[in-house]
Formats: sequence, C-alpha cells, structure tokens
Amino acid sequence: MGATAFLWDRTARADAPSLDGAWNMGPLTETFTVQQWSAPCGPAPVTRTVQNATPVRVHADQGELSIDAGTRTYRTDQCVDSMSTLARDTHSSDGRTWRTRCSTPRNDARRASVNAAYFLTGDSTITIAETGRYEFTIEGARCVADVSRQATLHRTPDVAAQAAAAAVADTAAQAIAAPTPTAPPAETAVHGPPKADCSEPGEATRLEVRPSRKLLRVGDSFAFRARVLDSAGCPTPTAIRWSVGPVRTDGPAPAVAPSIDGTGKLTVLPQDLTEASFDVVATANGRSARASVEVTSATNYEALLTKSGLDPNGERAEPAVAVLATTSLGASDAAAEDNAHRRRFLFVAIIAGLTLILGFVAVFGAMRARRARALESAARERHAEKMRDYEATKKAREEEHAAQMRAHLESVAQAEQQTAETVAIAQEQTADAMARGGHRGLMFCPSCRREFTEGGGYCPFDANRLIAVAGHEALTAGPAGGVCPTCHRGFNPGVRVCPHDGDELSPAAVVALRPVATRGKICPTCGGRFEGAAAFCGKDGTQLVLLN
Repeated sequence: MGATAFLWDRTARADAPSLDGAWNMGPLTETFTVQQWSAPCGPAPVTRTVQNATPVRVHADQGELSIDAGTRTYRTDQCVDSMSTLARDTHSSDGRTWRTRCSTPRNDARRASVNAAYFLTGDSTITIAETGRYEFTIEGARCVADVSRQATLHRTPDVAAQAAAAAVADTAAQAIAAPTPTAPPAETAVHGPPKADCSEPGEATRLEVRPSRKLLRVGDSFAFRARVLDSAGCPTPTAIRWSVGPVRTDGPAPAVAPSIDGTGKLTVLPQDLTEASFDVVATANGRSARASVEVTSATNYEALLTKSGLDPNGERAEPAVAVLATTSLGASDAAAEDNAHRRRFLFVAIIAGLTLILGFVAVFGAMRARRARALESAARERHAEKMRDYEATKKAREEEHAAQMRAHLESVAQAEQQTAETVAIAQEQTADAMARGGHRGLMFCPSCRREFTEGGGYCPFDANRLIAVAGHEALTAGPAGGVCPTCHRGFNPGVRVCPHDGDELSPAAVVALRPVATRGKICPTCGGRFEGAAAFCGKDGTQLVLLN
C-alpha cells in the first residue's frame, strides 16, 4: 500500500513538472504581410527580429508563466505585442497551453486584434506563437497588415539532465514496487532488440512522407521529409519525385499555384490565395504517398490550429505511407493466398447478400408503384367524370340563359318599336296642327310630363318637342321619356342614349334640376326673353343664355 501511494505521488509530480529555472529563448521574429498601405499611415511595417536569442528565467505564478528576458518580461496571460492601447479580451489555460486574445477599443483609429498562444511541448520546450491584424484609418486612408510572431524556449542542459535523472529515479521506483517479470535473454536485457544491418539495404517496400498533414500560412515555405525503406526498416537509395496536386478553394483558382522542388521544399506564394487545400505527392517505384496541406491567412491561423487537432507546429506526426512491394516467400505466400481466398469469399457473400436485399427492396417498390399507379388512374377517371358532369350542367345553364336573354331583348325591342311609332305619330299630328294655325290647346312634354297651355312647340326645361294632349291620352299614360344628365335635354320614350353627349338617359325625376338664375335669359336664335327658371327656348328649342 505504501509503494502504491509512493508511485501515485511520483506520477502526479511527473504529470505537472516544475518549469521554474533557467531557459534559453531563441530569437523572437516578427513577420508582416502588408495587405494595403498608404503614406498617411507612415512607413509600412517590415519583417524583423524583435529580440535576439538570450537566456531567460521562467517562473510559475498561480497557473501562469512569467518569462524574464532582462529588458522585458513575457507572461502567458498577456499578448506579446506591447502596443499601449491593446487590452486583454479573453484568456484560457489547461496547464500546458495558454491562449490570450487582445484588441484595441472600437473607437480607436488604430484598430488591432491579436491572438497569443504559449505551448508547452514535453517538459523542456515552450513555443510562443502570436498572430494578428492591424487596420489603421488615418486622414481617410485605410492601411491593413497581418503579423506573425514566433519564438521557442528550451531548458538549459543542466536542468534537462536533472529532469532526466528524476525520470530515471521514477522508473527505478516503479520497478521496485512492481512485480519482477521473467528475465529476458541476456542480449535483449542488456542491449535491447538487435538492430538490423542497414549496410546493404534490401528491396524497397515502403514509402513514408512526414508529416502526413500540415497547416501553413499564406507566404510560408516548408520542407517535407520522405524516405523509402526496405522490409527491415533500412533506408534505400530509391529516387523520390515530388509534385503538388490540384488546389481546392472556394474562390477563383490562384494565378500562381504552390510549387515544390526536388528536395521536398514547398513554397506557397501569397498572390490570389487565402484559404485553400491541396496534396503534396511523393512518388517512388510507381507508387505515391500523399500529405495533406491546408493554407490560411495569418489572422485565421491560430483559430484553425486550435480546431485542427494538430501539434503546436501545425503538423501531424504520423507519416503518410505507400506500400511499394512485398518480399514474403514460401509458406508466407501460401498463407497470404489463403487469406486472400477467404477475403474473396467474404466479399462475394457480402455482395450476394446486398443483391438479395436490393432485390426484395425492388420487388416491394414495384408493388407499391403499381398500386400507386392504379390509385392514380382511378382518381383521374373520377375527376374526368366529374368534369364531364360539370361541363354538361354549365352548357345547359348557358343555353337557358341565352334563351331568356333573347326573349327579353325581343320584348324590349317590340316595346321600343311600339313607343317610337306612337311618338312619331303624335309628333306628326302636332306638327300638322301647328302648321294649320298654331295649336293653343293643352300640350305636354313626353320626357318630363309637364303640361303647357301656351307657348311654342318645345319644353323650356328639357327642349323636347311638345305634344297635344287631345288625341294622345294613351301616350300620356305610357312610359315617360328620358333626360340627359349632362345637357339636360329630354327625348321621347324609346331613346336610350343622348345623341349630343353619348350619355345614357335617365328619368326626369332622377336628374337634378339646374339652379334657378336670378336674372332673365334670352334665346340667341329668335331673341325671345324668358324667366330665369327656363333653360331652353319654347319656340325653337335653343339653349338660353343669361342677360348681361
């Protein structure tokens, strides 16, 4: 029980190593990518070394690290950029990775957004990586530049040796506490497994490309590593040819594609390429291994690195592998052949099962489709029958309506013809009576039904010709004529539209009377004078005008 507690305590200390002590910090470099720049913003920023390599002291402070570089102190809860207006927005840490985001106030003309990250790799390496973007708006000019800062810290050799000694001590303590295993052969226990003799490599069997996945910023260069091994894992001198696959991007194709030289060094130019992916292909003996490459802007690099699952260098350590050949002989060949036979049998069985299942699905689908077609045909027939009934009913209604309209129009035409004949006879008789000596008996207007004992032959209210009452009692009891609502002229029964204005006539009682003039009126044709209530001349039917 005491040994178990001892091992647990040592394991806990090993998981959380002390980082306090002397470290060596490599040069802190600052790389700028200018997107847009103008003279009002001053000189454009250039790539440079912010701080040369120097020894530093690392001190742990409540879960954070403080790095004293003499002239400046770096902290894992602060950004590397020392711009005075930058303020921390967010910060997170899991004990081995520290991330901080800083930005300037929104109303600041010198807008900046920076993401800083510290990565603890193993127990003796700390990587500093910071990316950001600066957007200045000065005197109407807009200046934009992306920045990337990087530096690496390593423990000093003496501290590393002490850490190694502590690790050996932990291993020894675990060996004492754990059961003693069966002793291996002397050669293996002392020297480990025997190493293969690589002085004369065999036939090439395996092509490896490292890393198998890489995340790059636009404008970066990177050297891929590849080797061809034999069955014993020894490198062979087999030639390797490098190439770049098609570029995949959401936007237009780049004007200048990424390139790779014969040694595997990849170069990504910044022109027309911001977010893209492609493969780096290494070919040997007719077989190829592919490494995946993703390219992003410096601003998005940190966020994409966090989500990608790659190491702090943006890499996946496992190699991309292509098998070139096999050197198994004799009994191994027989075993491989037998295994292939089983695989073929299993493959055929799976295909047969899938075919059977698809056959059942096809039969079931055909039955459902046939039933659906029958239901659809019956529905179409019912719809067609209903449409035929509807069309027959509609045709019968239209014929009945047409017959009723014809009968109505015929009756109206007969009534209008009779009325017109009666009015024509009455007008002719009245005209004859006036011609023989000027009839002075009782007269009436066929349109407004006013009666007159004296006057001319026209109604002074609607200018219609007057008819003698005597001998035309039937006409006085018949339908009245109409009055034009525009010119107020009256017309005999049977007339429906005013010949002067084209308006449809209305009953005299419906048409509003004109206002009575206070002054007298005069006929412009005969010169006769009339009262203000008259609108037309009773002698010739001319419209009256006011006296001046």
